[in-house]
Amino acid sequence: MTTAGERSGRSSVLNHPRMATGVDQVLHALRARRPRRRPELPGEPRWRPGFVAGDVGGPRLRLQEFGYATHELNRGHGTVDETALVGPVQILTPEGLDCLGEVCDRLEGSAGTARFITTRRVRSADLMSAFINNMIRDRGFLLACSRMAGVPLIPHPLRIPTVQINYFEADGRRDIVKWHHDGMDYVLTIQLNGYEDYDGGRFSYFQGRADAFTGARADDPRIKEAPCGERGATLFLHGSRIFHAVSPVTRGRRVTVVVSFFCPYFARQDSNTFWHLAADDGIAATVPNWLRLKWPVRDPAMDFSLRAGSPVITWEDLSG
Repeated sequence: MTTAGERSGRSSVLNHPRMATGVDQVLHALRARRPRRRPELPGEPRWRPGFVAGDVGGPRLRLQEFGYATHELNRGHGTVDETALVGPVQILTPEGLDCLGEVCDRLEGSAGTARFITTRRVRSADLMSAFINNMIRDRGFLLACSRMAGVPLIPHPLRIPTVQINYFEADGRRDIVKWHHDGMDYVLTIQLNGYEDYDGGRFSYFQGRADAFTGARADDPRIKEAPCGERGATLFLHGSRIFHAVSPVTRGRRVTVVVSFFCPYFARQDSNTFWHLAADDGIAATVPNWLRLKWPVRDPAMDFSLRAGSPVITWEDLSG
């Protein structure tokens, strides 16, 4: 049975705006401000490897179920990069979630407003928090994320968009995430609140090709809602190939941590586009990181891992 809150959330996301494209995207890049930063948090919790949950298996959808042909997908070492969506799963223990929630609460004062996709967020949170920095570079955490994705991952070397914290509150601002696809190929979202803490705030996605999305309609069976009702619910998404959105929060507070990853073995097939990134962070902030990302590499796995300050995850690790 569909509740009033679910019907309201679905109605809100169907009437959602869509991210800018083309000339409008360039205009966003010209208007965007460099993300604000503050020094690292004093006295924050310390990350521990034991905060990674033991079993992170969950429901899985393949990109072929979204209309993509196998020959369009990256492949390497006998593997097709076909994972579209995994979850919801629990990747952190309750204690780990408590610590991450404390860090995100303390970083909220650094949140800025934006118009491109997400209305209120903190960018490059791993540069502000030792806890978050150590979490996303923990070998156990990376291995769990890589096994969900089905390909070896490291934190994205672009740094500014590597970790984003999204804040949604029912305070008249109508904080939202527009219908969009990500610039990043591999994206993990950790939800720090459950449905008991808020109404609205539903994560919806379009189960079809990104280039087939023309807007959300009530009669379109391809508009799906991910059941992320539990605190700590975590979704892996092949973000660049899937349109998705989050409806406004109408009661309470919702906080999510979004981690972007990079597969160094598919470095030359990375889907990032300059204007997608610049529309969020501005041209001046994007250019230096973009140039470093595009430097030629001889050993992608090692080179990008060193740049990201990350352990190297190999194909053999995934089968172990």
